[in-house]
Amino acid sequence: MNNPWTSHTTALLTELPTMSSDEFKAIKRRYTAELADPVKEFVTDLLPHLHEEVSSGLIGTPKTNGSIAPINNDLRFNPDASPYKDHIMLRFWEGPTKKTAPMLIVHLSPTRIGFASGIVPADVDTWRTVVDHDGVELAAAIDELADGTGADVVGEALKRTPKPFTEDHPRARLLRHKMLQVRWILDAVPHEVDLVEFCTTELARTRRLHAELVARFT
Repeated sequence: MNNPWTSHTTALLTELPTMSSDEFKAIKRRYTAELADPVKEFVTDLLPHLHEEVSSGLIGTPKTNGSIAPINNDLRFNPDASPYKDHIMLRFWEGPTKKTAPMLIVHLSPTRIGFASGIVPADVDTWRTVVDHDGVELAAAIDELADGTGADVVGEALKRTPKPFTEDHPRARLLRHKMLQVRWILDAVPHEVDLVEFCTTELARTRRLHAELVARFT
């Protein structure tokens, strides 16, 4: 079983934000051997476990801009940022369009590991219709995951409940969302822990919420 979470990986992730583009090019072989290739193998190893424990419809592709977010920051939006990130971000999704499909996220950094379940709906009106008419089980699944993990529920973009809904709507807070992410953060996993097993156990907690999102938005 592949485990990319080694002392070499964490050391490299700590160094990356301090590097210039030229410095990164100089250690590209090290980056590929110690981080990029092991992470690709990890995605491949983790996916069948997610099929068993969360949903057989989940999709994961072991490549950059597939399940693996680019290691470089997009400096167009933050020119003062470091060219390179200090973390690995992985995404698994279920649905025909990755951008708007229900998703699971793993966030790995030298000091913490994070998990999330959520969706960025293609149409906010569809989101509101689901929450209004068929949102009892969805809200219950969100609460169950948040209560079980201490997760934050993020995506609330509006200060007031949008019309025609009223402030006393039983799911008014969800109606103020434009996206949903239920996410929790833990201390970094020790290097000797089986990372596939650890991530599978944590992401299995999302089974009910993920199923609700898939049923209503795909």
